[in-house]
Amino acid sequence: MEKATKDTYLQIVRKHYPQLAGEQVNILEGGNDHFVFVVNQEVAFRFARSARERKPAVTKFLEIFSRCSPLPIPRPEMHFDVQNGIPYETGPFIPGTSFYPEIAKSFTHDELMTIARQLGHFLSVLHSFPLDLAREIGVDEMDPATFWEYMQRDAFPEYERVVFPHISTRAQKWIERLFADYIGTIKATPFTTTVTHADMWVFHIIVDHQRHTLSGVIDFGLRIADPANDFKAFEHYGQAFVAEVYRNYNLPIDDSFEMRRLFYTGHDVVYILAQAILRSDSKQISIAHRQLVEYIEAHPHR
Repeated sequence: MEKATKDTYLQIVRKHYPQLAGEQVNILEGGNDHFVFVVNQEVAFRFARSARERKPAVTKFLEIFSRCSPLPIPRPEMHFDVQNGIPYETGPFIPGTSFYPEIAKSFTHDELMTIARQLGHFLSVLHSFPLDLAREIGVDEMDPATFWEYMQRDAFPEYERVVFPHISTRAQKWIERLFADYIGTIKATPFTTTVTHADMWVFHIIVDHQRHTLSGVIDFGLRIADPANDFKAFEHYGQAFVAEVYRNYNLPIDDSFEMRRLFYTGHDVVYILAQAILRSDSKQISIAHRQLVEYIEAHPHR
């Protein structure tokens, strides 16, 4: 984070807490979407990396869903700093750390299975949220009959432009096949949609690293979309974890659900590299490139 940006955000935080001491604020590293400042381990201030405001529908949804969610989730309040022209949000801090794959390695099998069961139940409740109510409050909705067109016309060419110059021919062909198989599948048989988290990635699953427990889920993108997309992060915790989530998910799973889940997982590995390249972040480019190579090795096309 550039110092000027950090200082501006801290200035905004201090408008809420004028007597705040430096040691009372933590800046959380990681994540693609927000800069996060935590005050006294109690309140989180979130500033979007790109110029965008959270849609009112998301705030309204979280207010409703928090009453039935089996896991702690954020209930943000929206703000706008007129002096700096910056939108931001505040809310109760869910303590813990993102469930990165390297952190999951320190959890026992039983601890992982407990978390998998909790996540399966959480997604069952989330994906059962009434579609009529979601539409009424303005939740964004994709059209599964035409989504393949967006992936073919816009998404893949952008990755080809941004990522391909930085990767091997083998990796390029792997990505081409990943997209081609997915586009062909959803073009032939459009998926059924539900209300989804829409950004259920490792960054947004929060665990207590000391107690090895699940703390909550954050950063809802929120969309009426493909429920398989909400299962994408689980691949990084092993097949037993994926199977346990499925066992505790009580909604129907169609024939191409697993294939689509794996597409979304692979897609996000590519997406993280693309974002690092667009930010010219050499350190993150190196890390994301290594992760892509490792993922391809572990998931060769059959």
